[in-house]
Amino acid sequence: MRAILLAAGRGRRLEPMGWVHPKCLLPIGDTTILDNMLDALQRHGVTDLVMVVGYEQERVRRHVAARGLRPAWVENPDYETTNTINSLWRAREFMDGDFLYFNADVLFHHEVVGRLLAAPASGMAIDRKRCAEEEVKVVLDEDGRVRRTGKSLDPAACAGEFIGIARFDRAVNGAFVHSLRRHNEELGNVRSFFEAALDDILDSQRIQAVDVSDLPSIEIDFPADYETAVRSVLPRLRDGDGAGAGSGAAGAKGGRQASC
Repeated sequence: MRAILLAAGRGRRLEPMGWVHPKCLLPIGDTTILDNMLDALQRHGVTDLVMVVGYEQERVRRHVAARGLRPAWVENPDYETTNTINSLWRAREFMDGDFLYFNADVLFHHEVVGRLLAAPASGMAIDRKRCAEEEVKVVLDEDGRVRRTGKSLDPAACAGEFIGIARFDRAVNGAFVHSLRRHNEELGNVRSFFEAALDDILDSQRIQAVDVSDLPSIEIDFPADYETAVRSVLPRLRDGDGAGAGSGAAGAKGGRQASC
């Protein structure tokens, strides 16, 4: 299994807390967002890594190299003016087989990866709850198939939040890449989240909800998210068999434009 991590964005909304480096390198306790993600992949035997980078990419490359990892690197030099739909499009040559997808601004329990790998086919990690306007939401049918996804959906009609981690199998990737091409090259829709391209294929491609509601996770966009991550999410990761101390985590000051 391959993993594609989107870590090109800058994360300007964390700057008020003094963090001006790539969001994925933000320290959370004695780990970082990225180290927690890489630890989860290593724990589950996923070693084929692809990283899409942009803002301060050399800092990210050095951090990953210090762990002894040698991923394939994809550059998004337009990270300031594009979003995840463009970053994933740039990684399309690596979408030729099954892969795990990660927004590199999510702190999560390692078992999220385990559940996606154990799923029989393509799936999106879903926290079943009442969602707010800011969150990427999903509409499910009675069998748990994802029928719609996006930020603009009516929260009252949605079953929960897509936490930014998914598994896409070879069977859906032809249609997925075609939709990414259409949005990027025909529609010029480069500022959108990748869910716009995904939403277009949900009628024809089966993608299941993988319930991770009992596992702690948080997307870190704002200083308040960081505080919640440190205070509430990190202790829950360590109470079970999830994340332990991070590998190569840097000490730092505290501190979604978009995680692209």
